[in-house]
Amino acid sequence: MLFVRTSLRNLSLFVVALYGVELLDELIYGLHGAALPYLRDEFTLTYTQIGLLTTLPGLLGLGFDPVIGLLGDTRHRRALVVGGITVTLLGLLTMGAASAYGWVLWASCALFVASGAYVNLSQATLIDRDPARAEQTMARWTLLGSIGVTAAPLLLTLVFSSAWRSAYFLAALIAALFLAALIRQRFDRHNGAHDEPAAPRVLLRQLLSALRQRTLLKWLLLTELADLMLDKLLEVTGLYFRDVVGVSLAGASAAVAVSTIAGLIGGVVIVPVLERMPGLRLLRLSALIVLIAYVTMLIAPGVGLKYALIALVSFATAGWYAILRAKCFEALPGQSGTMIAVTSLANLSSLFVPVLIGGVADAAGLEVAMWILALGPVALIIGLR
Repeated sequence: MLFVRTSLRNLSLFVVALYGVELLDELIYGLHGAALPYLRDEFTLTYTQIGLLTTLPGLLGLGFDPVIGLLGDTRHRRALVVGGITVTLLGLLTMGAASAYGWVLWASCALFVASGAYVNLSQATLIDRDPARAEQTMARWTLLGSIGVTAAPLLLTLVFSSAWRSAYFLAALIAALFLAALIRQRFDRHNGAHDEPAAPRVLLRQLLSALRQRTLLKWLLLTELADLMLDKLLEVTGLYFRDVVGVSLAGASAAVAVSTIAGLIGGVVIVPVLERMPGLRLLRLSALIVLIAYVTMLIAPGVGLKYALIALVSFATAGWYAILRAKCFEALPGQSGTMIAVTSLANLSSLFVPVLIGGVADAAGLEVAMWILALGPVALIIGLR
């Protein structure tokens, strides 16, 4: 009986730690965004240098993430997760102690690449533990991420004020706690967990086989298109309200805050809803609501109405990523690492979306470019028939 109680306690710690990884990752992401003004002032950074803090890590991730995903379907998953958290801990300490821009850039690259190991593979491990409840698992995962990214700027503003380095040291302490919680856990629910290390050509063959899975490609395409109403819309919300609607800078920031808070509330609501409603049914219903609300927002004249509609869009899309990501995992049962590898390749297409929107906005105006984002709900309505 004592052994059973100990096993259950360890199991609970394992699951909590895996979920907490997403909270930590988004806390770091939100902290980095909130700390940028402090970094710029302290190191006298140019906009090009600031942009490089995102661009260079992203390019490195394109090379590392597929390899990490494929290795995640081998016996090396635990080593990748533990190694990723260790590098994250070192990256956070480096960021907090940085004395020059070069150290900040190195830490940014280390944090981004490391997250591809410990975050993605922690998510995959949660899915492998209970594949039948992938949607519910992803809903909880997404909610914790929303809490993390929302809490970061509040933490920096209310607790540490201008002491941005202390915030990074606190994040490093949290990373150390997760490292201690996961370092002795077993990651053995996936295919290949007990096999001998596979040759590179075998892993490549596995990746190519996954790329031929039509069901997986369908869900990947829908996930990428749905993101037009998720991250891509959030990225231009402030600009839209400032340049098209004509509100003040404070009003534009308020629009982003309204969208973020509405999405967080939606994330809270979606967890119990998915216990009662099939995910695909929810997607179909919400896609129609979002299309109507978004088009109305673009053509409605009232500023107050636009604020209400951007909140409705963000609230209604709260479950999209969770459901679509779960469907991707379901398309490759037991091969969650390979699915992550394929997803990382598919993410390459999303790098060109901001350029496309920017090009159309320069040529015809942002109010015209915003219509491109409507392809998100349209794709779901058509693809889920």
